[in-house]
Amino acid sequence: MTGRDYLRIWYRVQIGATLLILAMMMVRNFELGRHIVVAHLLPTVIILAIGLAVELLPNLPEVVKRLNSWLQGLTQPLIQVVTWDVITREIITLLRLPSRGVVSLMILYYLVMFAPFASVIGGQLKTSIERFIFAISTFQVVFIALAAFPDALIDNHFLYLLLASGAVGAVAYFVLITTVMRAWKLSWPGLKPQWSGDFNWWILGGLVLIDLAFTYLNVGGNIDITKSDWRYFLTAVEAGVAEETLFRFAILGVLFYAWRHWQKRLPLVLATSSILFGLAHLVNVFAQNWGNTLFQVIGAAGIGLFFAVVYVYTGQLWLAMLMHGLLDWTSFVASESTTISGKLTLDDWVTTLVEVAFFVLIAVWMMYGQRRHVMNRHVARLTGDEQHFDFQIHY
Repeated sequence: MTGRDYLRIWYRVQIGATLLILAMMMVRNFELGRHIVVAHLLPTVIILAIGLAVELLPNLPEVVKRLNSWLQGLTQPLIQVVTWDVITREIITLLRLPSRGVVSLMILYYLVMFAPFASVIGGQLKTSIERFIFAISTFQVVFIALAAFPDALIDNHFLYLLLASGAVGAVAYFVLITTVMRAWKLSWPGLKPQWSGDFNWWILGGLVLIDLAFTYLNVGGNIDITKSDWRYFLTAVEAGVAEETLFRFAILGVLFYAWRHWQKRLPLVLATSSILFGLAHLVNVFAQNWGNTLFQVIGAAGIGLFFAVVYVYTGQLWLAMLMHGLLDWTSFVASESTTISGKLTLDDWVTTLVEVAFFVLIAVWMMYGQRRHVMNRHVARLTGDEQHFDFQIHY
Protein backbone atom coordinates (compact mmCIF):
# COMPACT_ATOMS: atom_id res chain seq x y z
CA MET A 1 0.00 0.00 0.00
CA THR A 2 1.19 3.52 -0.78
CA GLY A 3 1.16 6.58 1.41
CA ARG A 4 -1.85 7.94 -0.49
CA ASP A 5 -3.75 4.69 0.20
CA TYR A 6 -3.31 5.24 3.93
CA LEU A 7 -4.41 8.85 3.57
CA ARG A 8 -7.54 7.68 1.74
CA ILE A 9 -8.36 5.25 4.55
CA TRP A 10 -7.81 8.04 7.08
CA TYR A 11 -10.05 10.32 5.02
CA ARG A 12 -12.90 7.80 4.95
CA VAL A 13 -12.70 7.20 8.68
CA GLN A 14 -12.52 10.93 9.36
CA ILE A 15 -15.45 11.86 7.13
CA GLY A 16 -17.53 8.99 8.57
CA ALA A 17 -16.78 10.04 12.15
CA THR A 18 -17.55 13.68 11.35
CA LEU A 19 -20.82 12.65 9.72
CA LEU A 20 -21.79 10.61 12.79
CA ILE A 21 -20.93 13.41 15.22
CA LEU A 22 -22.91 16.01 13.29
CA ALA A 23 -25.87 13.64 12.92
CA MET A 24 -25.89 13.12 16.69
CA MET A 25 -25.74 16.88 17.18
CA MET A 26 -28.68 17.27 14.83
CA VAL A 27 -30.76 14.80 16.83
CA ARG A 28 -29.77 16.42 20.11
CA ASN A 29 -30.64 19.92 18.94
CA PHE A 30 -33.92 18.71 17.51
CA GLU A 31 -34.86 17.13 20.83
CA LEU A 32 -34.00 20.36 22.65
CA GLY A 33 -36.18 22.35 20.27
CA ARG A 34 -33.38 24.47 18.87
CA HIS A 35 -33.79 26.05 15.45
CA ILE A 36 -30.27 25.54 14.11
CA VAL A 37 -30.93 22.02 12.79
CA VAL A 38 -32.23 22.82 9.30
CA ALA A 39 -30.20 26.00 8.80
CA HIS A 40 -26.80 24.67 9.86
CA LEU A 41 -26.50 21.01 10.79
CA LEU A 42 -28.68 19.42 8.10
CA PRO A 43 -26.76 20.93 5.13
CA THR A 44 -23.42 19.82 6.57
CA VAL A 45 -24.71 16.30 7.19
CA ILE A 46 -25.97 16.12 3.60
CA ILE A 47 -22.66 17.39 2.21
CA LEU A 48 -20.67 14.83 4.19
CA ALA A 49 -23.09 12.03 3.28
CA ILE A 50 -22.59 12.88 -0.39
CA GLY A 51 -18.81 12.86 0.09
CA LEU A 52 -18.83 9.48 1.81
CA ALA A 53 -21.18 7.99 -0.79
CA VAL A 54 -18.92 9.12 -3.65
CA GLU A 55 -15.94 7.57 -1.86
CA LEU A 56 -17.67 4.22 -1.40
CA LEU A 57 -19.22 4.06 -4.90
CA PRO A 58 -16.25 4.07 -7.33
CA ASN A 59 -18.27 3.57 -10.53
CA LEU A 60 -20.09 6.89 -10.44
CA PRO A 61 -19.93 9.16 -13.54
CA GLU A 62 -16.87 11.39 -13.70
CA VAL A 63 -18.99 14.56 -13.64
CA VAL A 64 -20.45 13.50 -10.29
CA LYS A 65 -16.98 12.97 -8.85
CA ARG A 66 -15.83 16.35 -10.10
CA LEU A 67 -18.83 18.17 -8.66
CA ASN A 68 -18.32 16.39 -5.36
CA SER A 69 -14.64 17.36 -5.26
CA TRP A 70 -15.62 21.02 -5.49
CA LEU A 71 -18.48 20.66 -3.01
CA GLN A 72 -16.18 19.03 -0.47
CA GLY A 73 -13.22 21.25 -1.28
CA LEU A 74 -15.11 24.47 -0.58
CA THR A 75 -17.01 23.29 2.51
CA GLN A 76 -15.11 20.56 4.31
CA PRO A 77 -12.39 22.72 5.90
CA LEU A 78 -15.01 24.70 7.83
CA ILE A 79 -17.07 21.58 8.58
CA GLN A 80 -14.01 19.78 9.96
CA VAL A 81 -13.04 22.75 12.11
CA VAL A 82 -16.55 23.13 13.54
CA THR A 83 -16.60 19.42 14.36
CA TRP A 84 -13.15 19.69 15.93
CA ASP A 85 -14.41 22.60 18.04
CA VAL A 86 -17.50 20.66 19.10
CA ILE A 87 -15.53 17.56 20.11
CA THR A 88 -13.04 19.64 22.10
CA ARG A 89 -15.84 21.54 23.82
CA GLU A 90 -17.78 18.39 24.69
CA ILE A 91 -14.72 16.58 26.09
CA ILE A 92 -14.04 19.53 28.40
CA THR A 93 -17.61 20.21 29.50
CA LEU A 94 -19.12 16.71 29.64
CA LEU A 95 -16.13 14.70 30.79
CA ARG A 96 -14.85 17.58 32.94
CA LEU A 97 -11.26 17.04 31.86
CA PRO A 98 -8.63 19.79 32.27
CA SER A 99 -9.03 22.35 29.51
CA ARG A 100 -5.29 22.92 29.12
CA GLY A 101 -4.53 19.25 28.45
CA VAL A 102 -7.48 18.67 26.13
CA VAL A 103 -6.80 21.77 24.05
CA SER A 104 -3.10 20.90 23.81
CA LEU A 105 -3.88 17.42 22.49
CA MET A 106 -6.51 18.73 20.08
CA ILE A 107 -4.05 21.30 18.74
CA LEU A 108 -1.71 18.45 17.81
CA TYR A 109 -4.50 16.84 15.80
CA TYR A 110 -5.42 20.14 14.18
CA LEU A 111 -1.92 20.33 12.71
CA VAL A 112 -2.46 17.17 10.62
CA MET A 113 -6.25 17.05 10.42
CA PHE A 114 -6.47 18.34 6.85
CA ALA A 115 -3.83 16.06 5.30
CA PRO A 116 -6.21 13.25 4.18
CA PHE A 117 -8.69 15.80 2.82
CA ALA A 118 -5.90 17.48 0.87
CA SER A 119 -4.71 14.21 -0.62
CA VAL A 120 -8.10 12.75 -1.56
CA ILE A 121 -10.12 15.84 -2.52
CA GLY A 122 -7.32 18.16 -3.58
CA GLY A 123 -5.61 15.36 -5.47
CA GLN A 124 -8.62 15.05 -7.78
CA LEU A 125 -8.13 18.57 -9.14
CA LYS A 126 -6.32 18.36 -12.47
CA THR A 127 -6.31 21.83 -14.02
CA SER A 128 -4.07 24.65 -12.82
CA ILE A 129 -6.99 27.05 -12.23
CA GLU A 130 -8.66 24.45 -9.99
CA ARG A 131 -5.47 24.02 -8.02
CA PHE A 132 -5.02 27.76 -7.74
CA ILE A 133 -8.53 28.19 -6.33
CA PHE A 134 -8.09 25.23 -3.97
CA ALA A 135 -4.88 26.68 -2.52
CA ILE A 136 -6.56 30.03 -1.88
CA SER A 137 -9.88 28.67 -0.57
CA THR A 138 -8.22 26.34 1.94
CA PHE A 139 -6.30 29.28 3.41
CA GLN A 140 -9.33 29.65 5.68
CA VAL A 141 -7.96 26.91 7.97
CA VAL A 142 -5.41 29.44 9.23
CA PHE A 143 -7.95 31.64 10.99
CA ILE A 144 -11.08 29.59 11.76
CA ALA A 145 -9.78 27.32 14.51
CA LEU A 146 -12.05 29.04 17.07
CA ALA A 147 -15.11 29.22 14.80
CA ALA A 148 -17.34 27.26 17.20
CA PHE A 149 -15.27 27.13 20.36
CA PRO A 150 -15.95 29.45 23.32
CA ASP A 151 -12.86 31.45 24.23
CA ALA A 152 -13.72 31.11 27.91
CA LEU A 153 -13.03 27.37 27.83
CA ILE A 154 -9.35 27.96 27.10
CA ASP A 155 -7.89 28.70 30.52
CA ASN A 156 -4.38 29.27 29.23
CA HIS A 157 -3.47 32.56 27.53
CA PHE A 158 -0.64 31.06 25.48
CA LEU A 159 -2.84 28.28 24.08
CA TYR A 160 -5.48 30.86 23.23
CA LEU A 161 -2.93 32.99 21.37
CA LEU A 162 -1.67 29.93 19.48
CA LEU A 163 -5.16 29.45 18.06
CA ALA A 164 -6.37 33.06 17.83
CA SER A 165 -3.21 34.37 16.15
CA GLY A 166 -3.39 31.79 13.39
CA ALA A 167 -0.01 30.25 14.29
CA VAL A 168 -1.48 26.76 14.70
CA GLY A 169 -3.59 27.24 11.59
CA ALA A 170 -0.52 28.33 9.63
CA VAL A 171 1.30 25.08 10.39
CA ALA A 172 -1.86 23.11 9.58
CA TYR A 173 -2.11 24.94 6.26
CA PHE A 174 1.53 24.15 5.53
CA VAL A 175 0.85 20.44 6.11
CA LEU A 176 -2.28 20.67 3.93
CA ILE A 177 -0.48 22.36 1.03
CA THR A 178 2.56 20.08 1.29
CA THR A 179 0.24 17.08 1.07
CA VAL A 180 -1.74 18.36 -1.89
CA MET A 181 1.38 19.47 -3.77
CA ARG A 182 2.62 15.93 -3.30
CA ALA A 183 -0.66 14.62 -4.74
CA TRP A 184 -0.27 17.00 -7.71
CA LYS A 185 3.37 15.92 -8.11
CA LEU A 186 4.51 19.54 -8.20
CA SER A 187 7.07 20.22 -5.50
CA TRP A 188 8.40 19.73 -2.03
CA PRO A 189 8.89 22.85 0.10
CA GLY A 190 12.68 22.61 0.01
CA LEU A 191 13.30 22.17 3.73
CA LYS A 192 16.55 20.29 3.16
CA PRO A 193 19.24 22.24 1.27
CA GLN A 194 20.42 20.59 -1.94
CA TRP A 195 22.69 23.17 -3.53
CA SER A 196 24.70 22.19 -6.62
CA GLY A 197 28.07 23.44 -7.82
CA ASP A 198 26.59 26.28 -9.86
CA PHE A 199 25.11 27.85 -6.71
CA ASN A 200 26.90 31.06 -5.68
CA TRP A 201 27.25 31.46 -1.93
CA TRP A 202 28.21 35.12 -2.30
CA ILE A 203 24.84 35.81 -3.91
CA LEU A 204 23.07 33.99 -1.08
CA GLY A 205 25.03 36.05 1.43
CA GLY A 206 24.13 39.22 -0.42
CA LEU A 207 20.42 38.36 -0.42
CA VAL A 208 20.53 37.66 3.31
CA LEU A 209 22.35 40.94 4.00
CA ILE A 210 19.82 42.86 1.89
CA ASP A 211 17.00 41.29 3.88
CA LEU A 212 18.63 42.12 7.22
CA ALA A 213 19.36 45.69 6.10
CA PHE A 214 15.80 46.19 4.90
CA THR A 215 14.42 44.73 8.14
CA TYR A 216 16.60 47.12 10.14
CA LEU A 217 15.72 50.18 8.05
CA ASN A 218 12.04 49.25 8.04
CA VAL A 219 11.86 49.95 11.76
CA GLY A 220 14.16 52.95 11.53
CA GLY A 221 16.88 51.11 13.41
CA ASN A 222 14.75 51.46 16.51
CA ILE A 223 13.54 48.28 18.13
CA ASP A 224 13.26 47.33 21.76
CA ILE A 225 12.76 43.57 22.03
CA THR A 226 11.66 43.97 25.64
CA LYS A 227 8.39 45.33 24.22
CA SER A 228 7.74 42.06 22.41
CA ASP A 229 5.13 39.62 23.62
CA TRP A 230 3.69 36.31 22.46
CA ARG A 231 0.98 38.04 20.38
CA TYR A 232 3.51 39.81 18.17
CA PHE A 233 5.70 36.73 17.85
CA LEU A 234 2.88 34.30 17.02
CA THR A 235 1.28 36.72 14.57
CA ALA A 236 4.65 36.97 12.83
CA VAL A 237 4.88 33.17 12.76
CA GLU A 238 1.44 33.03 11.17
CA ALA A 239 2.44 35.52 8.50
CA GLY A 240 5.79 33.91 7.77
CA VAL A 241 4.53 30.34 7.58
CA ALA A 242 1.04 30.74 6.11
CA GLU A 243 1.69 33.52 3.59
CA GLU A 244 4.94 32.00 2.32
CA THR A 245 3.22 28.63 2.01
CA LEU A 246 0.47 30.15 -0.12
CA PHE A 247 2.24 32.78 -2.21
CA ARG A 248 5.68 31.23 -2.63
CA PHE A 249 5.19 27.48 -2.25
CA ALA A 250 1.69 26.88 -3.64
CA ILE A 251 1.08 29.72 -6.09
CA LEU A 252 4.60 29.70 -7.54
CA GLY A 253 4.47 25.92 -7.95
CA VAL A 254 1.07 25.97 -9.62
CA LEU A 255 1.93 28.88 -11.93
CA PHE A 256 5.32 27.46 -12.91
CA TYR A 257 3.58 24.27 -13.98
CA ALA A 258 0.67 26.05 -15.66
CA TRP A 259 3.01 28.20 -17.77
CA ARG A 260 5.67 25.52 -18.27
CA HIS A 261 5.61 25.97 -22.07
CA TRP A 262 6.14 29.73 -21.89
CA GLN A 263 9.67 30.89 -22.58
CA LYS A 264 9.42 33.81 -20.14
CA ARG A 265 7.62 31.93 -17.39
CA LEU A 266 10.21 32.74 -14.69
CA PRO A 267 9.86 36.55 -14.67
CA LEU A 268 6.15 36.32 -15.45
CA VAL A 269 5.42 34.02 -12.50
CA LEU A 270 7.58 36.03 -10.11
CA ALA A 271 5.81 39.26 -11.09
CA THR A 272 2.34 37.68 -10.89
CA SER A 273 2.93 36.18 -7.45
CA SER A 274 4.28 39.45 -6.06
CA ILE A 275 1.29 41.41 -7.36
CA LEU A 276 -1.10 38.86 -5.88
CA PHE A 277 0.77 39.03 -2.58
CA GLY A 278 0.38 42.80 -2.54
CA LEU A 279 -3.31 42.69 -3.42
CA ALA A 280 -3.96 40.14 -0.68
CA HIS A 281 -3.19 42.86 1.86
CA LEU A 282 -6.30 44.73 0.76
CA VAL A 283 -8.16 42.70 3.40
CA ASN A 284 -6.42 44.88 6.02
CA VAL A 285 -8.71 47.74 5.02
CA PHE A 286 -11.13 46.42 7.64
CA ALA A 287 -8.57 47.18 10.37
CA GLN A 288 -6.98 50.37 9.00
CA ASN A 289 -7.79 53.21 6.59
CA TRP A 290 -7.54 53.05 2.79
CA GLY A 291 -4.40 55.17 2.57
CA ASN A 292 -2.46 52.96 4.94
CA THR A 293 -3.80 49.85 3.23
CA LEU A 294 -2.72 51.03 -0.23
CA PHE A 295 0.69 51.88 1.21
CA GLN A 296 0.91 48.34 2.60
CA VAL A 297 -0.21 46.77 -0.70
CA ILE A 298 2.57 48.52 -2.64
CA GLY A 299 5.22 47.70 -0.07
CA ALA A 300 4.08 44.06 0.18
CA ALA A 301 4.27 43.62 -3.60
CA GLY A 302 7.90 44.78 -3.55
CA ILE A 303 9.04 42.63 -0.65
CA GLY A 304 6.99 39.74 -2.01
CA LEU A 305 9.01 39.89 -5.22
CA PHE A 306 12.21 39.73 -3.18
CA PHE A 307 10.99 36.74 -1.15
CA ALA A 308 10.03 34.98 -4.39
CA VAL A 309 13.52 35.55 -5.80
CA VAL A 310 15.10 34.21 -2.59
CA TYR A 311 12.87 31.12 -2.66
CA VAL A 312 13.45 30.31 -6.32
CA TYR A 313 17.20 30.97 -6.24
CA THR A 314 17.78 28.88 -3.10
CA GLY A 315 14.90 26.43 -3.49
CA GLN A 316 14.43 26.73 0.28
CA LEU A 317 11.02 27.76 1.58
CA TRP A 318 12.22 27.91 5.19
CA LEU A 319 14.55 30.80 4.35
CA ALA A 320 11.72 32.89 2.88
CA MET A 321 9.56 32.02 5.92
CA LEU A 322 12.31 33.13 8.29
CA MET A 323 12.88 36.41 6.44
CA HIS A 324 9.16 37.16 6.31
CA GLY A 325 8.56 36.30 9.96
CA LEU A 326 11.53 38.39 11.14
CA LEU A 327 10.38 41.41 9.11
CA ASP A 328 6.86 41.27 10.51
CA TRP A 329 7.97 40.60 14.09
CA THR A 330 10.34 43.58 14.18
CA SER A 331 7.65 45.78 12.61
CA PHE A 332 5.08 44.73 15.22
CA VAL A 333 7.49 45.30 18.11
CA ALA A 334 8.68 48.68 16.83
CA SER A 335 5.16 50.00 16.18
CA GLU A 336 3.58 48.09 19.10
CA SER A 337 0.80 47.14 16.71
CA THR A 338 0.01 44.49 14.08
CA THR A 339 -1.56 47.11 11.78
CA ILE A 340 -0.38 50.36 10.22
CA SER A 341 -1.62 53.38 12.14
CA GLY A 342 -0.96 57.09 12.04
CA LYS A 343 -0.77 59.52 9.15
CA LEU A 344 1.60 58.76 6.28
CA THR A 345 3.92 61.47 5.01
CA LEU A 346 5.32 62.14 1.55
CA ASP A 347 8.65 60.76 2.73
CA ASP A 348 6.95 57.48 3.64
CA TRP A 349 5.54 57.11 0.10
CA VAL A 350 8.80 58.04 -1.58
CA THR A 351 10.74 55.60 0.60
CA THR A 352 8.36 52.76 -0.20
CA LEU A 353 8.46 53.44 -3.96
CA VAL A 354 12.27 53.50 -3.83
CA GLU A 355 12.26 50.18 -1.97
CA VAL A 356 9.94 48.60 -4.54
CA ALA A 357 12.14 49.88 -7.38
CA PHE A 358 15.21 48.44 -5.62
CA PHE A 359 13.59 45.00 -5.29
CA VAL A 360 12.55 45.09 -8.96
CA LEU A 361 16.16 45.85 -9.95
CA ILE A 362 17.37 42.91 -7.86
CA ALA A 363 14.85 40.63 -9.56
CA VAL A 364 15.91 41.84 -13.01
CA TRP A 365 19.60 41.32 -12.15
CA MET A 366 18.84 37.76 -11.04
CA MET A 367 17.34 37.02 -14.45
CA TYR A 368 20.75 36.90 -16.16
CA GLY A 369 23.86 34.75 -16.27
CA GLN A 370 24.50 31.84 -13.96
CA ARG A 371 21.89 33.20 -11.57
CA ARG A 372 19.16 32.58 -14.16
CA HIS A 373 20.52 29.08 -14.75
CA VAL A 374 20.28 28.24 -11.03
CA MET A 375 16.75 29.63 -10.82
CA ASN A 376 15.61 27.70 -13.90
CA ARG A 377 17.06 24.52 -12.44
CA HIS A 378 15.13 25.07 -9.22
CA VAL A 379 11.96 25.86 -11.16
CA ALA A 380 12.29 22.52 -12.93
CA ARG A 381 12.63 20.81 -9.56
CA LEU A 382 9.78 22.79 -8.00
CA THR A 383 7.40 21.69 -10.76
CA GLY A 384 7.97 18.01 -10.15
CA ASP A 385 10.93 17.06 -12.31
CA GLU A 386 13.22 14.42 -10.81
CA GLN A 387 11.18 14.09 -7.62
CA HIS A 388 9.69 11.10 -5.86
CA PHE A 389 6.33 11.66 -4.23
CA ASP A 390 5.17 8.36 -2.83
CA PHE A 391 6.29 5.51 -0.66
CA GLN A 392 5.13 1.96 -0.21
CA ILE A 393 4.92 -0.28 2.82
CA HIS A 394 5.44 -3.96 2.11
CA TYR A 395 4.35 -6.68 4.48
